[in-house]
Amino acid sequence: VNHDWLFWLIGAVNKRIDLIESVFLVYPATEKYALAYAYPSRIKKNRWKPWPSGILKQNGQIGIMFAIAATNGQFTDPENVENIRQVAERMEKVRQLLGAKRKTFAGILPGVLYYKRIIHEASEADLTAVAVSKAIDSVKTKESLLCDTPIIVLGGKGFIGRRVVKLLGKDQVFSIDSSDGQSCKDWPNHLRGQRAIVVNITLNNALKDYIDVIWPGTVVINEVYPEPTPEILERLRTKNCDCYHVVGVDASAFPPFPAAYEGAIPCCAAWPSPQMKVVVRKLN
Repeated sequence: VNHDWLFWLIGAVNKRIDLIESVFLVYPATEKYALAYAYPSRIKKNRWKPWPSGILKQNGQIGIMFAIAATNGQFTDPENVENIRQVAERMEKVRQLLGAKRKTFAGILPGVLYYKRIIHEASEADLTAVAVSKAIDSVKTKESLLCDTPIIVLGGKGFIGRRVVKLLGKDQVFSIDSSDGQSCKDWPNHLRGQRAIVVNITLNNALKDYIDVIWPGTVVINEVYPEPTPEILERLRTKNCDCYHVVGVDASAFPPFPAAYEGAIPCCAAWPSPQMKVVVRKLN
C-alpha cells in the first residue's frame, strides 16, 4: 500500500470530499511499541522508510499515520542527518499527494527537525503545550488543588517545555532543566510540605532522576513517551504521590495505540479544534 500512485488517487478523491486533515509520523520508543506497528521482519527494513500504519479520526476528520523504526538515539546521531532529512522530505511529498492540510511528527522528532532547520515550524509543539496546560487544569480539579498550586516543570527550557511555561505564566511555576545545567540541587525545596505538581515533559527517565527530591503528597503529571515504568509508579505510590499520564487527545485510532496511550491519539498527532478534549489517566 506504500505507493505514490495510490496516494495520488486517494488525494484526488480527498480534493472533492476534504476528509484528510493530517499525515502523522510515529516511531517506536521500545520493542513493545515497535511490534504494535509492524511485524519484526519489517522493522529493520523500514528504519528510515515511512510506511502506512494506521488511521486517526478526530472531530469528523481523519489523519493517516505512518511509521518508521528509527529511535531517539538514531535521531540525535550526527551521522543520520541525511536520513532524517529524507524522512521529512518523504512525509512532505506524501502530504502533498494525499492533499492533507498538515504533517506532524512524534516524540523528539519535531525538535530535532526544527533545530536542524529541516522544518521551519512545528505546530505539534504548540498544540502539545496547550494540551499539557489543559491536563494540568484537569488534574487540579480531580485532586482538589488550588489555582495557585506550585508547578515544577521538568524540561521547562526544552522545545515544548518553554511553550508550556509561557502558557502557565511566571507565578508559582518553576523550571528544572538538565540542559540548563540544573540538577536535584536546584529543586525548589522552599516549597517542601506544600501540595505541588511536577510535570514531566522532557525524557522518560527524568522522573527516576528526580524521584528522591519529590516530597510525599506531590502530584505527578507525565506527558513523556513512553509512560513511567512500573518501578517508578511503585516508588511514587510509596511516597503517596499520585501519577497521571497525558494519554492524548480524545479521538480514535485504528489500530489503537498500545499500553497507556490506548483510547486516544497522541497530542502531537492531533489537530487544532474547538472541540479538542485532552484525556488524562491516573496510573497508580
